[in-house]
Amino acid sequence: MLIEDYNISSWIVSKTLALSYFIAFLSLLPQVLGLFGTQGILSIDHLLNILDKELKADRFYHVPSLFWFSSGDLTLKLFCFVGMTASSLAFLGFSQSIMFMICFICYLSFVSCGQIFLSYQWDSLLLEFGFLGLFFAPWKWEWLPLGTHSLHPILLGLVIFLLFKLMFLSGVVKLTHKDASWKNLTALTYHYWTQPLPTPLAYFVHKLPIFFQKLSAAIMFAIELGMPFLMLIPGKTQIFAVGFLVFLQVLIILTGNYGFFNLLTLGLCLAVLPDSSWGFTINWVEHTTIPTYIAVIPALILIPPSLFWIAKTLWEKSTKLNFMLPYMRLLYPFRINNPYGLFAVMTKTRPEIILQGSNDGHHWQDYEFPHKPGDLKKFPTIVAPHQPRLDWQMWFAALEGFNENLWLQNVATRIFEQSPDVLGLLRKDPFKGSAPHYLRFERYEYRFTSLKEFRTSGHWWHREHLGSYGPTFTRDAD
Repeated sequence: MLIEDYNISSWIVSKTLALSYFIAFLSLLPQVLGLFGTQGILSIDHLLNILDKELKADRFYHVPSLFWFSSGDLTLKLFCFVGMTASSLAFLGFSQSIMFMICFICYLSFVSCGQIFLSYQWDSLLLEFGFLGLFFAPWKWEWLPLGTHSLHPILLGLVIFLLFKLMFLSGVVKLTHKDASWKNLTALTYHYWTQPLPTPLAYFVHKLPIFFQKLSAAIMFAIELGMPFLMLIPGKTQIFAVGFLVFLQVLIILTGNYGFFNLLTLGLCLAVLPDSSWGFTINWVEHTTIPTYIAVIPALILIPPSLFWIAKTLWEKSTKLNFMLPYMRLLYPFRINNPYGLFAVMTKTRPEIILQGSNDGHHWQDYEFPHKPGDLKKFPTIVAPHQPRLDWQMWFAALEGFNENLWLQNVATRIFEQSPDVLGLLRKDPFKGSAPHYLRFERYEYRFTSLKEFRTSGHWWHREHLGSYGPTFTRDAD
């Protein structure tokens, strides 16, 4: 593998990482105080005050975060701006590895303290990809206008291996978890309407016949399980495999909102192709790389745990690799090596939690969220690569019980307190700035309407009331 053969790949990988960091911080910025501020749902300041007493000197290792030094509202916003600035400079070609280090530290600081709201697979993927980014270029102050350095062959191999692990495990987990709907290829008959935030196109794809859904599932398995191997074969086979991997990501983008996950994956997919596959060359790449003795460091750190996750996914009950668990626990706080696999068990119903308020305990009004289903006529939004994290977490909470999601009590408390940061996470406050006397969470069963009902009523969704999700909360007397 000649370094010069992968100039375009090097450029795409570097710019994908920079752009993904920028989008991640930009997406977090308008939500950060509502989620993590001093008057937010899961205050980072409050969390660290508790952990400081419990962890003592170990706190910096178990929760690696700069927020230990300051975790006020201004600091949370400042870190978003610092991350956006550093990622922009990296994209522009200014001291790329140094800027990626700043991005990595800032994002890890958030993920370490973000609890359920920053625990998604693309948050882990960004940090794992971001750790590799620390070795993309020499550590020096420089400016290559919109350019980058050639990736060292070892680093390029690690990027491709990350894509292999991501795609292959995504296919394997669907089979090893023994969900019959994946094995009989009917899983996609549920997916489009039960996924967290479907797009309008998902509504219409769901209406396609069962034959199409089964064929789609079979093609998906062929892509996730087969293409990671075929992409390693140079020539037309490689182009064919990468084309199908890109095709799958485009379909996911069109039918679902998954934050910056698809952007990251697309960049990894295109990294596989040498310059000869593109039919043109670029001159924005500096043909200097980090020394080999530096490039082997991430390989030595990451390859063993990656092999562990692959083996553990294939042979879940095997204990032969348990000797590696201490090493896995050692790496865990830094999120630089992770298992992957979305929708291992297909969700076959769509419960939704509806937040309601009342002043008399009899007449209840719904609070509306920006993107999750609520109003039956609400147009499914296209919001990616932004991720509305409260909307997403409400989907997960609905699949569990109230006792597994006690953070919802904090939502009620902040609404009673009229926290502007939390109210800013909602689309509609039916009480228009005043706190209701009562709040409750009700559970409803949602599903897409039929085409006939959609034409006659304009409803995208049909819902049935399932009962109360948790207790009714009462505001303390003034």
